[in-house]
Amino acid sequence: MPSTEEQLKQALASLSELSDLKTAIDDDASDSTTEEARAAAMQLLTASAPLFSTLKRLNRRIYNDFQTQKTSVAEERAKVDTARLALQNLKYEESMLELEVKVCQEFQSIFQDIELHDLQEFHQLRSAARADARDTKEDAAGWDTTAQAEEEDGDLNDDHRLMLARLRFELKERKRLEAEKQTLQQDKTHVAKENKDKKVKLEQAEKQLKDLLAAAQAVQAKFESF
Repeated sequence: MPSTEEQLKQALASLSELSDLKTAIDDDASDSTTEEARAAAMQLLTASAPLFSTLKRLNRRIYNDFQTQKTSVAEERAKVDTARLALQNLKYEESMLELEVKVCQEFQSIFQDIELHDLQEFHQLRSAARADARDTKEDAAGWDTTAQAEEEDGDLNDDHRLMLARLRFELKERKRLEAEKQTLQQDKTHVAKENKDKKVKLEQAEKQLKDLLAAAQAVQAKFESF
């Protein structure tokens, strides 16, 4: 089946031929009768009618094809705009992720300034502390806390989990040492108070002893005067 363009060219070529025939008929009209000219004109009109019908049909087809292509182009342009917007969003997310990665890489956490037990000492103290916790079992809560700590530590072959375990252990140790420090401080305060009370009593006893000695010396002096 010929394409629309080929059909259009054929129709226009046929109309051009009919136009040339009409021009020739008009030139010969002076030599022809009115009836002959009218008959020739009707023949041309009859021959041109299908061609004009073809032109209208092709024009309608071209218009429909144009509208279809226009719609298709609009849809493709919308797809391109959507893809461009998605690409911009992805680039924005990429830049945000790169920024977060940079922040994480430059992050200086407080644990870097904390003096931790070395690994060997950490493992020894940790094992000893957990062994004591299992042996004593003072209450179920304490045992559950120990089990929970073991579960939180997980595989210590992982550097991240190992660091978390060391930090948790360091926190517990410092809390324990702080509690011992507070206890010792209270004991020290109590002992200091007892020493102060004893010193006051000793000073009072010494004063009373001096008073008794002075009184005894006075009595002795009276006896010696007789």
